[in-house]
Amino acid sequence: MAIATLRITGAALAFAAVKWARRAEGVVHWRDLAALAGLSLLGVVLNQVLFIEGLRRTTAVHANILITTIPAFTLGVALLLGRERASLAKVAGIAVAGGGAIWLVNARGDAAGGASSFGDALVAANAVCYAAYLVLAKDLLKRLEPLTVVTYVFLLGALIVAPVGVPALARVQADALDRRTVLVLAYIIVFPSFLVYLLSIWALRRTASSFVAMYVYVQPVVTAFAARLILGERVTPRAGAAAAVIFVGLALATWGHGRLAPVSAEVV
Repeated sequence: MAIATLRITGAALAFAAVKWARRAEGVVHWRDLAALAGLSLLGVVLNQVLFIEGLRRTTAVHANILITTIPAFTLGVALLLGRERASLAKVAGIAVAGGGAIWLVNARGDAAGGASSFGDALVAANAVCYAAYLVLAKDLLKRLEPLTVVTYVFLLGALIVAPVGVPALARVQADALDRRTVLVLAYIIVFPSFLVYLLSIWALRRTASSFVAMYVYVQPVVTAFAARLILGERVTPRAGAAAAVIFVGLALATWGHGRLAPVSAEVV
């Protein structure tokens, strides 16, 4: 929780500084503020807390394989809310990808490679929350600038997480904050928090939410190599097979998505 609080608050301050420097628009209507609070809960607070708590209990390899379900969940949320048209290929792809994720979560013993079912389930729940955030953010982006949306989402997130996060920070021992730890925390705030959210919200205004989500495929490739080199983790046969099943499901859903309408013409 201390890490999640630092990440959310640090990114919130960075976004607020950029917004102030650019004199970006503010939020006028209370209904927009309420919608931003909901987005903050899904896309920042639950997303980051569930991921960090899940990563604590599982492996980096398992976590990032499960992250690849975000496109399938995004498509599923869009279908449920009527933002995209259903097709047999889309529904089948979501089912296959979801089945691969469930199979991975249920790994036991050597097949788990050090991961836990509970940790995997928390990461999967994080993927569902972020998928809902991607779909629901589209409505606000029709009326507000991307920088305004992401700034309010993080500022509200910092307020939401404060009651639990501030006590967690207070319990951190000063000697735990050595130079390496501070540099790692700074990296987490600047790159996967500030830059990633800024770029994703910019992209969401210009293309479909399900298409934006598909770029998450890059993560497990990088993680498979980095986790081996840095953490000594290995990709178990079950994890590799589950990743293949998930990718087949995503490919099927993507194929069904492309046959109905070009992404550039879609409004999600």
